Amino acid sequence: MHDDELRFISDINAKKENAWKRLYQNYYPALCNYASRIIQDEVIVEDIVQESLINLWDSSATFQNIRSLTGWLYQAVYTRSLNTIRDQARTNKLHQNLWESVKEELTEEMAINSAIEEEILHKFRTIITQLSPQQQEIMKMSMDGMKVKEIAKVLNVSENAIKMQKKRAYSVIREELGECWSVLLIMRFPNLKIYE
Repeated sequence: MHDDELRFISDINAKKENAWKRLYQNYYPALCNYASRIIQDEVIVEDIVQESLINLWDSSATFQNIRSLTGWLYQAVYTRSLNTIRDQARTNKLHQNLWESVKEELTEEMAINSAIEEEILHKFRTIITQLSPQQQEIMKMSMDGMKVKEIAKVLNVSENAIKMQKKRAYSVIREELGECWSVLLIMRFPNLKIYE
C-alpha cells in the first residue's frame, strides 16, 4: 500500500474532514451506480448512499486498508438497499391489506344498502297495488318527476283533484311503511312528497 493510501485510511479512521471529502468524491458516484442496479429510483439510491456514508462517519469502525474500507461501504449500501426493498414491500402489502379491508367493508355495506333498498321497494310496490287505479297512475307520474299541473293536464282533471289523490295515497304509504321506511323511500325517490 502506498503512503498516500495509508495516510488516507489513517485520516478516515481519525475522522478527518479532508479525508471524508475525498472519500465522498471518490466513492459516492460508484456507490450510487452500484445501488441503482438494485433499486431503480434515483432519489432513493442517493438517500441510501448518503445514509451509508453517514453511518460510516457515526460508526467506530476502523480500516486496515482501502480494500476493507471499500468492502464495508459496498456491503453497507447493499444491505441498506435490500432493507429498503423489504420495507417498501411491507408498506405496499400494508396498503394492499388496508385496501382489501376497506373494499370488503364497502362491498358488505353496499350489499346491506342494496338489500334494504330492495325491501323498501318491494313494500312500496305492494302498497301501490292497494291504491286505486287513478292513485297508482298519479304516483307513477310523480315518481317520474312530473308536477301536479302536468299530471292534471295528462289525466284531464283539476289540480285540486290530483293533490287530494296524492294526499290520500301518501297517507296510505306512510301508514303502511311507517316513519323509518317512509324516510328511506324519500331518499330513494326524491320526487315523492310523502309529507306534503
